[in-house]
Amino acid sequence: MLWRWVKVVAGLLLACPVMAQVYPSTGTAWVLPGSWDEPLATSFFNTAQDVKDWELSHADIIFGSMQDVDTNRQTIAVGYMYSQKLDCRPGKQSAWLSKQASLSGIDMEDGFLHFAEDTRLEVEKASSGLDYLLEGQPYHLLLVRNNQFSTARLPLTLQPDDEVILFSSYPFDAIQLRADGSPLLKLNMTDEKGNVAGWKKAKVDWSGTKGGMVSDPYQSGQEQQILTGQIDLKDHWQSAWPYYQERKLNSGHIGLDNGLKTWMVKLAWPEEVRLSALSIQPWLRLEAQQLLLPGWDPDNDKDRNGYVDATEFRDRINVKASARFRHQARLIPAGHMWPGTCWYRVNFANDAFNKLHSRWYHYDWQKQGLSGAYNDDMAKLLDKNQFTVLEGGKLSELPLQAGTAEAATEYAIQLAGFLQLVKKKTQTNWLAANISELNLWHYSVWPVQLREVVDLWLREHYLTPAMGLLRMQQAWETFALAKAGDKSLIMSSVKGGRSELTPSSDDAWQRDIETGLAQYYFFNLPGYTFFHSWNQSYFYGSGNTTLRTWYRQGIPKNWVYQPTGMLEIDIGLPSGIPKGYKAVTWENKGDKAKTTASSISDIPLRPANWFWLYRSGWFGDFPKEGVIARRYSEGLVLYRGINERNNKGFLLAKPLRVSLPGEYQRIYYDGSLGEPVRYIELGGYEGVVLKKVPWPNVSVVGVDF
Repeated sequence: MLWRWVKVVAGLLLACPVMAQVYPSTGTAWVLPGSWDEPLATSFFNTAQDVKDWELSHADIIFGSMQDVDTNRQTIAVGYMYSQKLDCRPGKQSAWLSKQASLSGIDMEDGFLHFAEDTRLEVEKASSGLDYLLEGQPYHLLLVRNNQFSTARLPLTLQPDDEVILFSSYPFDAIQLRADGSPLLKLNMTDEKGNVAGWKKAKVDWSGTKGGMVSDPYQSGQEQQILTGQIDLKDHWQSAWPYYQERKLNSGHIGLDNGLKTWMVKLAWPEEVRLSALSIQPWLRLEAQQLLLPGWDPDNDKDRNGYVDATEFRDRINVKASARFRHQARLIPAGHMWPGTCWYRVNFANDAFNKLHSRWYHYDWQKQGLSGAYNDDMAKLLDKNQFTVLEGGKLSELPLQAGTAEAATEYAIQLAGFLQLVKKKTQTNWLAANISELNLWHYSVWPVQLREVVDLWLREHYLTPAMGLLRMQQAWETFALAKAGDKSLIMSSVKGGRSELTPSSDDAWQRDIETGLAQYYFFNLPGYTFFHSWNQSYFYGSGNTTLRTWYRQGIPKNWVYQPTGMLEIDIGLPSGIPKGYKAVTWENKGDKAKTTASSISDIPLRPANWFWLYRSGWFGDFPKEGVIARRYSEGLVLYRGINERNNKGFLLAKPLRVSLPGEYQRIYYDGSLGEPVRYIELGGYEGVVLKKVPWPNVSVVGVDF
């Protein structure tokens, strides 16, 4: 009997991929560490560096970066990527792509998706990051005074010899300003190296707006006019790098320093003037929770110079496309961006840009010492969860319409092809994706190609104390991913747990974390899964706790959230169901399979071997209440729940006593062990991890338990 058990354990060990790990029974991870603080309420650490060093030695994989090349190379650091978007206000990535595109003869505009027709999107709540475009904010403003360069910070009093250079990340044909009078305006010219060759005077039609004269608070009693200048762009206006006469036209701007090409105008006034505001005339309109984006049709640009001038606009072949420049038609998921952000959707249908784009990740990962990266928001592509189209929506690069499942699926196939290119270029086996609770077999727009290209899945806030039995019984996809050879980071969150009811209670926080680890151990497949414990928020980092994120403030978050003491207790490897106990049933859209099964709905699985310790009424595969268990070679994990999730009343349910299949000791948050018991009492939505009471000493030659 003992020898049979030894053979089972040995088989499990051989089936797992070989990978050293910090703790004996599972792998662990951090998510987006950083911003280390000096601890204020513990003597365990003296400095922020001590915290960082501890983190490095207490996880097997990092989702993000330790923000140091050498440190990243000491572990598996899987950085961050968002391959399906580029920021409206260009940063390092866009700047690098801009420079390399220019050097390679690639049109950077080919890297974006565009609307082929004027489009109206529903925007329930616009991100403040969209102000960059809605307000026509300059990318940078430079003051040239006495042949010295500095950032121009408005309002500003200019002398007759002063000049202001406006940098824009896109071409434009109109500016707006508040000043005492209209300036002389010049456009940059570009030499064969891509630098500024000089400045050419532009013809500008200045006019006052309906706002008329406005007061400048910095000049009490004086009035300024709001002026709009329509620029005559008869000649092709090219972007340039900020170099002129062997000098860098810059004052430390990160995008310009990293190679972004911009369009520049130089402004000067013949007399002293007060300049209070300067912006690019916007082409986007936000009206009554609707964003109006113009479409681009190249047939409207008859002379093919990239600009639809006034005559061409009047005689447009396609009157449903009103963009003057191609960039104005870029796709913006306006109502579905993170607060403070603004994004464009990337075009994956252009091979030349795809190759360039993949080179960015190769460059970036090497520079940071990364092993790979995880792609965020993988389910946010071109579906209605990103684009609520009220009018228009036809795409230029795809013969489809934004906001449809068909467009999302085709885009996902293209994204998969691009990610495969990234893997080939970087030679990574650590390409990851953040999909939270999403079941890839249930998401209709997700193609097989996209599932197959990913090696590692981030399941953000996947486990919560009050997730309930039905959600647990529907969560078979981790075992399907592992069967396909994929790894998963499974995050446990305290959201909806006891710590929300009594946030000042140390016992409440610790019981939530104990429950989280117990739930994780139900999904644990050594070599395939990694554990991460977090609070109720989506804001990650290594800083100190506050009274909103722990019962005491001033303590390193990762240190208190990871139940290090519990993890150090060896509970062995997952094992089979004890004789006489009934297996828990998986549920998949009406289809069922035992957790001992190797497939569900023809989807291959690794067996989970969950079983019931208690079910209300002891009938039915999906009871209203129950206690599920999973046995380990040296331990046992339990979870008591009801069918529904997030029932706050059940958190206060009376303890339920259940018998155990043997003698065990409860493992507490700090790693201490309770007394040996053959039964245990569980509260509502409570999970526990148990250590098997050792057998009398038995010598088995050649086997290390």
